[in-house]
Amino acid sequence: MPNNELRKQILSEIAAGATPKQCALKYNISDSTIRSWVHREKKNKGATLQTDKPATKRKKKNATAQSKEPVIKLEDVNEDLTEKQRLFCWLYIHNYNATMAARKAGYSEKTAHVIGYELLRNPKVRAEIERLKKLKAESIMLTEEDIVERYMRIAFADMTDFIDFGQEDVIIGKDDDGNEIKAKVNYLNFKDSNIVDGGLICEISKSRNGVKLKLEDRLKALQWLSDYFCMNPMSKHKVAYDNAILKMKERELKLKEF
Repeated sequence: MPNNELRKQILSEIAAGATPKQCALKYNISDSTIRSWVHREKKNKGATLQTDKPATKRKKKNATAQSKEPVIKLEDVNEDLTEKQRLFCWLYIHNYNATMAARKAGYSEKTAHVIGYELLRNPKVRAEIERLKKLKAESIMLTEEDIVERYMRIAFADMTDFIDFGQEDVIIGKDDDGNEIKAKVNYLNFKDSNIVDGGLICEISKSRNGVKLKLEDRLKALQWLSDYFCMNPMSKHKVAYDNAILKMKERELKLKEF
């Protein structure tokens, strides 16, 4: 059975906007168990969840500061929203890209742009986004795990998420018989801003030679992650990191073979 501290942590994440299903997958716990915890917690009138440690006796001069500490209340979570809508809100406050948030929340890729726009116009969704933004501003939602995930995204960002490139046939003329003459030319197209994660872009510049897109420093992110996992080898992100490194090395070997 999960210990009491883990139960408090899961309830805290749910209060901040996570869904029972997300937590069940994250901590490998039955979804029904987590829902029963939430149900029991909501029955306790006035019960609140705090992300920091239990309060201890403090001197009178700290009383004012203590009263200002943020508290997450279960009743503040809008139960009228669907799990997809709540996940959309959670994703949106991290990148402020409605289309990408809608896609990652499970909505259709073909209609994600329209759905993202419609969700932002929904008063209940807007209210939940504002609530989560306030919590984020108070650093309730910024954890060590968030920092690791951020560096993981930078370190293993794929350029094809931002541009399309390759070769295509172009008509360059006609022969004496009137048949089209084609030649292969290289092409490179940038993807629309509403479907890319702008938080991973460090610089975009335009000159006579064209447009240049530069991503955040991958080497620095890899170095940070390497140092972090040496200090914390039990991190839940360690397996994903090792797998990503392995894929990078496999790609490098394939390129050398050619």
